[in-house]
Amino acid sequence: MASKTFNIALVDTTDLILQEDFLATAKAIQVQVSRDFAPVWDVDAVIEVFPSLSEVSPGFWPVTVDKVMDIQGVNGYHWVDDKGIPFSKVVYRDGWSLTASHEILEMLVNPYVNKMKVFKALDGSGQDVEYLVEVSDPVEDKDYGYRIDGVLVSNFYYPAFFDLTTTEGKKYDHLGWLREPRKLLNGGYISWRNAAGEWFQAFMLENKLIFKKLGEATPLTTAETKKVLSIVGFSLLILSSIVFLVRLFRK
Repeated sequence: MASKTFNIALVDTTDLILQEDFLATAKAIQVQVSRDFAPVWDVDAVIEVFPSLSEVSPGFWPVTVDKVMDIQGVNGYHWVDDKGIPFSKVVYRDGWSLTASHEILEMLVNPYVNKMKVFKALDGSGQDVEYLVEVSDPVEDKDYGYRIDGVLVSNFYYPAFFDLTTTEGKKYDHLGWLREPRKLLNGGYISWRNAAGEWFQAFMLENKLIFKKLGEATPLTTAETKKVLSIVGFSLLILSSIVFLVRLFRK
């Protein structure tokens, strides 16, 4: 049994999703969390569907599926509201169940978006930096997800992702795609902060690492989060466009 269990409220604000599909998604993510995730990360969840945000019971962390995302260019994110309650937003589009799974898993491990791990920067600078613990980002592409009762859910990395050395046969993510710790799968990314408070990200696109500086001395605060997340989303859109053009001209 996991040492911690959190309550998650899943809410459809779109009125576009069939109730049976929404309930099936909630059930699939519940199975994922309790069967696959909790034994590894020592945290479980009770996931319940609520008819509206106003009807969410006290003690539940809301995850809303919305028609429009309030931050351009992202499929979803999780953060903490002004009352200190973790929440997540997911945009309704193809693959929304993957995003909902992604955000719920990350929220369970790092609900207040303040958990970091110190390791060398991936950019080769040799600096010790603080990596944001986001269990789905490095393996987030749908090609590395899996299905539970037909519902697409997100892959996630294991605590061993931050090991110092590689151990043959050891799992670094749930599906076993990663062969070494601190690596990214295609379409994945990772975020870190250096000693000066500057935020960076590394993206794996077409088997190549691409680095992006998010801003100088950007602390991870509530006031700044939308700015940072907007930059992240914009960066992903630009990099995806570059990959599309590369593929086009290869034909």
